[in-house]
Amino acid sequence: MIGVNMRTKKKGFTLIEVMVSVSLFAVIILSVTGIFKMAIDAQRNAIATQNVQESLKYFLEVTAKEIRMAQKNNGVCDGIPDNEIFKIISQSPSDVLYFKNYYGECVRYYLAADGDNLRFKISRGTGASALTDYVSPSKIRINELHFVLNNTASAAQQMVTINLSANALDSAQYKSEMTLQTSITSRYYK
Repeated sequence: MIGVNMRTKKKGFTLIEVMVSVSLFAVIILSVTGIFKMAIDAQRNAIATQNVQESLKYFLEVTAKEIRMAQKNNGVCDGIPDNEIFKIISQSPSDVLYFKNYYGECVRYYLAADGDNLRFKISRGTGASALTDYVSPSKIRINELHFVLNNTASAAQQMVTINLSANALDSAQYKSEMTLQTSITSRYYK
């Protein structure tokens, strides 16, 4: 037999094929990572928005109930004229709403500094016996709080309009700023 140099062809990948496949793999991984990061960011933003909404909902429930049941002042609360229900004083950083609640307590709604944060605060009572409490959580910043009193002679009841702006205290990307306006009428008929 004549010696024939038969080389068997071994199948394999060329360098170009390997580089193309690695490049495609890298592009796919980067795309999937980008989509995953977008999903995580969207979830964080949704959670921040939900926290702000829940906090504002609680704030409105507390204030609406107490404002609806407000009574005319009969000399009990300083700063509120007699036979008036509400008194609004504009000051920095927010307006202050004064009124006498259903239990005869002098009530004050306002923003107060809590470190670097502004939070909604309620004060009930007068002088040293006044009880104050934050209503908004420390993770929410109330940027603006304004009250408008509709006190027209033709209105059967007084109406208080609340304007507020709030955001979550998170990185700038997940602040979830919200502006809210609502009007509440007093149910005092006497």
